[in-house]
Amino acid sequence: MEVFFEKLNAGDREGAVALMDDRAEMRVHVGDSVQTLRGVERVGGWFLRSDRGLQMIPGGVRDMGNTYEADLLVLRPGAPSQHLDASFRVEAGRITSINLSPR
Repeated sequence: MEVFFEKLNAGDREGAVALMDDRAEMRVHVGDSVQTLRGVERVGGWFLRSDRGLQMIPGGVRDMGNTYEADLLVLRPGAPSQHLDASFRVEAGRITSINLSPR
């Protein structure tokens, strides 16, 4: 996961997406609704279409084997910072699942 954040925060979004499994799934919680994206094209596309300068800075990291949980500080140019609760599942060195929800 450290490599994912290093690549993403350095602006190498394609490199970060390359760490995802083809069948990756991401759940994004916004208000009372949840959007589920399936497949690296949709999940990776979410990161590839994000604002230039997007940074996700993990804090309060809990590495629980194949699950990685963190409090994320999300920074986007021209937008207020945001804190998210995040969990990532990694299997065979590939990110298979991402869950992002506001704090």
